[in-house]
Amino acid sequence: MQGADHTARTTLADVASHVGVSVMTVSRVVNDRPGVGSGTRERVRVAIAELGYRPNIVARGLKVERSRTIGLLVPDVTNPYFPEIVRGAEDVAIRRGYILLLTNVIEDVDREVAAFEAFEDRRVEGVIACSPRLDDERLDALLRRHPAAVVVNRRTRPDAAGSVRIDHEHGARMLLRHLAAIGCRRLALLAGPTDSHAGRERLLGFAHEAQERGVELASERVLHGPPTVEGGTRLARELLERDPSVDALVCFNDLVAAGALQAASEIGRAVPDDLVVTGYDDILFARMFTPALTTVHAPTYDLGRQAATMLFDRMQGRGRGIDIVLQPELVLRASSARPTAPYPERTPR
Repeated sequence: MQGADHTARTTLADVASHVGVSVMTVSRVVNDRPGVGSGTRERVRVAIAELGYRPNIVARGLKVERSRTIGLLVPDVTNPYFPEIVRGAEDVAIRRGYILLLTNVIEDVDREVAAFEAFEDRRVEGVIACSPRLDDERLDALLRRHPAAVVVNRRTRPDAAGSVRIDHEHGARMLLRHLAAIGCRRLALLAGPTDSHAGRERLLGFAHEAQERGVELASERVLHGPPTVEGGTRLARELLERDPSVDALVCFNDLVAAGALQAASEIGRAVPDDLVVTGYDDILFARMFTPALTTVHAPTYDLGRQAATMLFDRMQGRGRGIDIVLQPELVLRASSARPTAPYPERTPR
């Protein structure tokens, strides 16, 4: 059928008509079942190749109530933090013979709801929700509509979903402990979105450690904003111009820290001599900033891998009630290297 119009999907009936056999015969060849002679089987295979026939995986899955797909929701695919989570989850899915459906919700709760509903419509067998912003009640209801679910970077009810997260409170405490050790006393936090559960855990860690260390952490020096370079630039400039006495900017993530470094340069604050800047996540570019960024390393690939592994366990009725908590690492670089406080450089990743 050279020159045929392939805009429409080729069907079993098309292949059968081309070869001059029944649809059942073609079906037996496609599914590698007996009952077809070797000559006919070869002619059917040649026709399949010529016509570009591909089995309808969705239709086949509906017959056995399996789609061989899982859904993954992320807040922002342009943030370098999330691709490693996706890769970790996808590596597990592929090894299990599954396809990963990725949805980018751009920090929008309405798009989160739409993503959950789209996954449901496509009959995915499980869902991973990474850093969802929905309130607990709405999130819980949406998770329960799926056969299995796992939430990343957030606690959840174990009967609704599994949880894989980082100990962000510990990460924040390590960071503040370091800042206190190098003499920073008037810290400001560029704290990211107010609906970030990871951000809330870090704020709790900062508050506890600051109290123990006698470090001032005034509420007027805690600013919330978007977790982006632009958000970091705007917040840092606003804060530093209002309060020049601030000696350290503790940023929600490395993107916000990049914006803070830019603002400090524009204002004329030298980092680290006049102002310390720290990030969180340890994205690939953090060591490439000028100066290289002190940050907290989040094991993002392991987050994705563990989340997908847990999801497949829950799909098979195992692992209920398990909560996996991964430990972060403090990475000390030039943005907090005060001359009076030498720092050990951790082995770069």
